Amino acid sequence: MTEKRSDYRKKIKHKQERDFLHTIKSAFAGDDQVDVNPDFKREPAEANKVNQQRKQREHSKQSKTNVLMPDERAVKLKKKLNHAIILTIGLIILVLLALFHL
Repeated sequence: MTEKRSDYRKKIKHKQERDFLHTIKSAFAGDDQVDVNPDFKREPAEANKVNQQRKQREHSKQSKTNVLMPDERAVKLKKKLNHAIILTIGLIILVLLALFHL
C-alpha cells in the first residue's frame, strides 16, 4: 500500500523541524574553531595595541560624562525638552491642518 499524501507531508514537516533545531543547536555549540584567512589575522602586538586604544576610548567617554556639572546637565535637559515641545506642537498643528483643510 502506498503512503498517503498527508502522511508524507507530516513526515517532511517533522524532518524539517528536526533539521532546523539541529542547525540552531550546532550554531551555539562553540566547539568548532573557525579557520581565519592568514591575511586577516592580527599579530599579538597589534592586538594589544588595538585593545589599549579601545580602553582609552572607553575611559575618555566615561570621563566626559562624569565631568558635566549639575548646571550643565540641567541646561542640556532644558534644550532637549524645548525641542520636544516645539516638535510636538508642530506635529499637532500639521494634524489639525490636515483634518480641517483636506
